[in-house]
Amino acid sequence: MRKVIPHIKKTYIVFRIKPVEIGFTPEKIWCPSPSNDHRTEPYDIPCKIVIGNRITSQTGAKFTPLPFSVALIGKDKKVLLYIKAKKGWHLWNFVEFKATSSSIEVSVDLEGHTNPAKALKNISLFISPECNGENPMQMLSKATEILYPQVVKNKRNIPDWWLMPIYCGWGDQVATSLFMEGPGPETRALAYCTQGLYEKWISKLEEAGIPIGIVIIDAGWSPAGTLEPYKNQWPDLRGFIERQHKKNRKVLLWFATFLYEGLPDKWCIFAGKTKLVADPTNQEYRHFLKKQIFRLISSDKGCFDADGFKIDQLSYVPSERSLRSGEQCGRTYLLKKFKGDLKIKGKGWGCELLYQLQKDIYTTAKKAKPDALINSSTVHPYFYDTFDMVRLHDTGTLPEGTVLEAMKARADLARAVLPYHPVDTDNWVYGNYEKWLEYTMNSYKIGIPCIFYSERFVLSFTKNPTTCEIPEIDLKKIVSIWERYIDNLKKMK
Repeated sequence: MRKVIPHIKKTYIVFRIKPVEIGFTPEKIWCPSPSNDHRTEPYDIPCKIVIGNRITSQTGAKFTPLPFSVALIGKDKKVLLYIKAKKGWHLWNFVEFKATSSSIEVSVDLEGHTNPAKALKNISLFISPECNGENPMQMLSKATEILYPQVVKNKRNIPDWWLMPIYCGWGDQVATSLFMEGPGPETRALAYCTQGLYEKWISKLEEAGIPIGIVIIDAGWSPAGTLEPYKNQWPDLRGFIERQHKKNRKVLLWFATFLYEGLPDKWCIFAGKTKLVADPTNQEYRHFLKKQIFRLISSDKGCFDADGFKIDQLSYVPSERSLRSGEQCGRTYLLKKFKGDLKIKGKGWGCELLYQLQKDIYTTAKKAKPDALINSSTVHPYFYDTFDMVRLHDTGTLPEGTVLEAMKARADLARAVLPYHPVDTDNWVYGNYEKWLEYTMNSYKIGIPCIFYSERFVLSFTKNPTTCEIPEIDLKKIVSIWERYIDNLKKMK
């Protein structure tokens, strides 16, 4: 493995490589993330791949961030390119890998928020050749062990409950909104995040015998910024959580990073006069956030005694190149025109802003409850100490094959760079009932099984029928398989 000498080009750090330096002429380039349409095969050169804190057609798995790495493939040779930074210097949102048969150029975009001359000493591009016929994912895993050795040393004892099957209410929220109101936008589901409905849905799963051990209360339980439960929708959140605890279940709360609903202007980043996102470097906001997190997780009197968070909306980390704003899930938008600079209170930019925010959530939750579970769709090794479990995120457009095949590619990536983080297989599948049922029955093969539905399945957002009823016989099919999964967990102790 060797470094490449960098150059400065305006606000970019640029690494240029000639084919002679890697010993072959590249013909294809491999991206570690499955694409928007679940492609995992390498792309023909010439090709440009942008990896960053926004999904693209080529990085559609919705991980934020994923490793800033690609593989170059020739007739009989391969090399892996890997951007690595020292702690505190992951100061970018985007890295562009541009490859032709005659040149390779890798550009790290600092967006004007970091002095490139200082960054040169702290941001590197490494070239790692294949060994013994490794495939690109194996090369990525090996390079991660070398460049981020702390990840390999992070083997730990995992609480038994972290591996129990998961119920997340988002699917039921959406299905109920469509069944009650007819075709319409997904965001109407926020209004259906209520204590009464969750109790009803969980009872439905209990009646069928679905052996869930974790309940995720999804978007809509609170304003995204203030994390204060809506009193009308959740009149007794503490009581709900206590009742789940008595049934040997744990409860996670949906947590939207960067969304600002309910926060004062002084704690937010603005693009001109438009409020953009919460500012994770603002010390007043950080103090408020930690106080709220402790209150939600602690079992102390007056607190809520939750067991962790499902961290979401990661891609709203601020960027000069792609301005995204919003107060709550579903009420977000892109800013098409803005001239000027984004101002933050403290230091940092890009991945470091997300790292700091997720680290604040993580450390505060652990102080309140040492076995608190932080679930996040992050698969970069630098973030290994900011969360506990990788969520594979929404499936998106269904692939031509099975959902399991598509999601396994994501799980393989997660394990390549974070081998000791359990995998939440997620279950936000819609549009094809048979594929959903097959995936729900078999997702244990790639991680922790999860279910989003108890009553009705989402068929369409635009036309009737919008949903279909889930027969009890199908829930029983899930029960028989998940019970074997739990039995296997007990045998592995």
